[in-house]
Amino acid sequence: MDSREIIDSLIDIEQAKSIDKQAVIDVIVEGLEKACIKQFGKDGKYIITVNESTGEISITRIIMVVKNVSDEKYEIGIEEAKEIDDTIKTGDELEEELRINDFGRLAINAMKQHITSELLKQERVSLFNDFSDKIDSLVNGSVKKINRRMVFINLNRLEAIMPIEETIPGERYRLGQLIKAVVIEVRQDKGDPRVILSRKSDKFLRCLLEFEVPEIEEGSVVIKGISRVPGLKSKIAVMSTDDKIDPVGACVGVKGSRIRTIIKELNNEHIDIIQWSYDPIIFTQRVISPGVVIRAFKNDEEKSMKLVVKDESYDRAIGRENINVKLASELTGWEIEVINDSSFKESERSDEMNPIFKISGITENIKEKLIENGFETPEDVIEGGEKALSKISGIGSKKIKKILESINDYIESHKGE
Repeated sequence: MDSREIIDSLIDIEQAKSIDKQAVIDVIVEGLEKACIKQFGKDGKYIITVNESTGEISITRIIMVVKNVSDEKYEIGIEEAKEIDDTIKTGDELEEELRINDFGRLAINAMKQHITSELLKQERVSLFNDFSDKIDSLVNGSVKKINRRMVFINLNRLEAIMPIEETIPGERYRLGQLIKAVVIEVRQDKGDPRVILSRKSDKFLRCLLEFEVPEIEEGSVVIKGISRVPGLKSKIAVMSTDDKIDPVGACVGVKGSRIRTIIKELNNEHIDIIQWSYDPIIFTQRVISPGVVIRAFKNDEEKSMKLVVKDESYDRAIGRENINVKLASELTGWEIEVINDSSFKESERSDEMNPIFKISGITENIKEKLIENGFETPEDVIEGGEKALSKISGIGSKKIKKILESINDYIESHKGE
């Protein structure tokens, strides 16, 4: 093996393993130093250089010129030295050029072992850094092995794992199957880094959207939130930063082409794409189901909302096992209760027994808002006063004054009853 062969093979390693070029050169130099020490001894002086442009390696051993040689490994007699350079004197240093082919088998093996070991370490550092940069990013691989606890995915440079709890429920895998997943964790290990993948994480769905919808990657469409029950249903809130772009249409694609690709990747998981709104009532109505909500009442203090839906739309609005309401609550951040119109009217008739409904001068809508916000009697309203009433959405200062006047009139007219 000559210097050209070493440098060529290590350049190949640099390209294949993505190891920094300078790190490869450092490994070469260290390996050759090991060979020199093995061949000539650890107390010697050696100069090793690598020409990056030509790939040539220069190895020089420094020998002390002495009158009487006591150690041939590090010294040379003056007479012998003068045969090489007739100007040399005792106490000078003589430089001896070495070739790799001049090294013995043990020295060559020491060099190879060091280079192999150090390159392996460098490769592991490179892998850890590369995959640490890929956390929350999409990767492609093929299924290499499956057991009861995890799926092993070949990512070319290493073997990643996907724990069963990070797979989509009900999904089946086969050996050699091409698969997409998101990197959720990279751990430093004794051997190669341990890369953990997931298809169950919300981040996986987000990555698929970013991959399939150029407007998201460009920033003209923004994902405001994702709520998901993997394998069953997902809700995604999106908004546009460009008035010319329909965020829902961008995600769905022409004739549903984009969303169909994502649904197929998610094992036919049902996906709702919803346009986000600053108004919590409008947004929540869209998240539950467009066009089915008749009335909405919200409690800002408790951050809860009651939605009244059409009788025939009730089952669709709540979803199987209440999944639609659960996802809507998670996506909006509001505690949501959905009731059908018949139940609401029945409860409304019961509420009409409340004395607040008997007060004249206040609209029915305001009476309902008062009851929705915890005022059970006219006296409760007076006790809360302007401060409590000002917290109710849609009731301004003029309405507050009118409410308090009407309730005071009612209380005065019913004294002694």
